[in-house]
Amino acid sequence: MIRLQPLAFASAILVASAAVAQDRGPEWIKRPSLMDLQSVWPVRALKEGYGGKVTLSCTVTVQGALRACRVVEETPKDGGFGGAALALSSQFMMKPALKGGAPIEATVQIPIAFPTPDKATGSRLRPVTDTVFKGERVFTDLPWRQAPSYAEVLAAYPAKARAQKVSGSATLDCRIDKDGGISACRQLHESTEGYGFGAAARSLSDRFVTPTVDGKGVSIAGSRVHLRVSFAAEALDTASPVIGKPDWLALPGVGDFTSVVSPAARAAKVFKARVVMLCKVAAEGALADCNVQSEDPGGLGYGASAVALAPRFRLAVWTPEGLPVVGGTVRVPLRFDLEEAMAGAP
Repeated sequence: MIRLQPLAFASAILVASAAVAQDRGPEWIKRPSLMDLQSVWPVRALKEGYGGKVTLSCTVTVQGALRACRVVEETPKDGGFGGAALALSSQFMMKPALKGGAPIEATVQIPIAFPTPDKATGSRLRPVTDTVFKGERVFTDLPWRQAPSYAEVLAAYPAKARAQKVSGSATLDCRIDKDGGISACRQLHESTEGYGFGAAARSLSDRFVTPTVDGKGVSIAGSRVHLRVSFAAEALDTASPVIGKPDWLALPGVGDFTSVVSPAARAAKVFKARVVMLCKVAAEGALADCNVQSEDPGGLGYGASAVALAPRFRLAVWTPEGLPVVGGTVRVPLRFDLEEAMAGAP
């Protein structure tokens, strides 16, 4: 990972770093403005009149979105600027890194400066933060219980973009309702303007449902979510789009693996195998209609064993890149390495 030179803009500084051995590193399409910083400014910092600095480390996806962002440095500590920067990250848009002319994922480091507000700036900031945001929590990566399927996203694909096979995305800012639905969505930004991706994303907002409490059991109703919706042109010409990077929420354990070992494998005392399945993604991220693509060794029933494990898998129904999962297909590689586990098994 190498660092680029700083770029100054709107009283904030942001630096990206590109991976080595690339034709081109990630490049900015949309950088955060001072108004963007104002929208997530920590209320306490605003009231006490101080700024801060944060460095994020994020992965830039092949769609140009940022995922897996984490705070690697924050000044002052516990000032709230780390969380504010994470909330802002969903609004960033970059051109992906290229290698061999094809987009690839890359890691970026993003320093963000929240400038210390002077008295006049503070008076302009106060209505934005205290009145509109009121210190609300802003979520950027919720574990959606429901989300649009591939078929629903394709049906909403803007006609002009579909005709020209243009990809695009939009990020929405929405309110989380008591039932887990989202409403009052407004467009934060839109890539590839002029094709209607923002309107298409808003038309899908009623398909999203999130859990109503966070990991501590506290209600998130009334909070905000920054939701990214992407439209991939490559999905227009395939009847069965394959998920590139699935986010597994549930996986089988060792006991599940040992319980499906076939009599033939037990008799032969062969407890190592590799199987690849291709499965459809059903409602709530379950796997269905799994077919064995390969198994090694063959003839010992490991393919059937892998299919028997399918109910133990579950996928997140929406990806950080803003892509649908339900209705697509997923490649599932499995490795059986059970010699130790089976040593004492009957």
